[in-house]
Amino acid sequence: MGIVEQTPADYIAEVEAWRRDMEQQIRAPGPGGWLAIVGMYPLNEGKNTIGSAADSDVLLPPNSAPERIGIVDFHDQHGTLHVTTDEVVTVDDVPVRSAQLRNYYEAGGMSVIRIRDIRFGIMQWASDPYNIRVWDANSPKRLNFPGRVWYPINTKYRVTGQFSLYPHIKNMTVDHTGGETQELKNIGFVEFELFGQSFHFEAAASEKGTDYVWLLMRDGTTGKSTYGAGRFMMARLYSDQTVDLDFNKFYHPPCAFCEFTTCPMPPRSNVLPFPIEAGERFP
Repeated sequence: MGIVEQTPADYIAEVEAWRRDMEQQIRAPGPGGWLAIVGMYPLNEGKNTIGSAADSDVLLPPNSAPERIGIVDFHDQHGTLHVTTDEVVTVDDVPVRSAQLRNYYEAGGMSVIRIRDIRFGIMQWASDPYNIRVWDANSPKRLNFPGRVWYPINTKYRVTGQFSLYPHIKNMTVDHTGGETQELKNIGFVEFELFGQSFHFEAAASEKGTDYVWLLMRDGTTGKSTYGAGRFMMARLYSDQTVDLDFNKFYHPPCAFCEFTTCPMPPRSNVLPFPIEAGERFP
């Protein structure tokens, strides 16, 4: 089955609903909410103190938590939380005094520790060291965010592509915004036409599963009216190997909003030589 035909009104309503969901995601008070991130602290082997005291290894915002809430004992990519405060601390919404912590990549996903309006957990991305990332529901950036900004929806920026799967997943080395490189799972390529030109873009595995491909791209707006490291698209892949390339859903990566993360940049081949005035833009 390929792309389902929609009336213009139904299509516009679907894109608007998707954009509202993207707005809700970025505003989330915990994991997934990029505006709430207030710190990223590399983990040391052994004991790492956590609290609002200035000498904490993992420093929580002033007045957001006790001066010391406990420690994370970290060894070989795994951590154990030991709570020392009398206040309630939860791991995945369960009150604990001690708990084994899953990191971001383990089955079940990252263990989310919470005290008051603070959440944190063990992360690792690209060349970053294992670290604790901290979310604060009361982050001024989150509370004062004016909203994501989008170009008007235009159906001419929605085209159908054809996906070709590589016999074996390849590692695709790309630059990332932290100044290093990282490996993406290069599962195949997408061929499509836009404004009379043909393109062959490398596709990465999507965190949304096998029904999607992840495309990282630059275009003529990059660094001007859109983010300088490029934009992303999670494109729906259908059973007939057609791909819904909807540039009205072209969005900025997390690092466009948050200094406490790094993002992969598009492979050098994934460049559109003209402006794509669709999807997310700067105000």
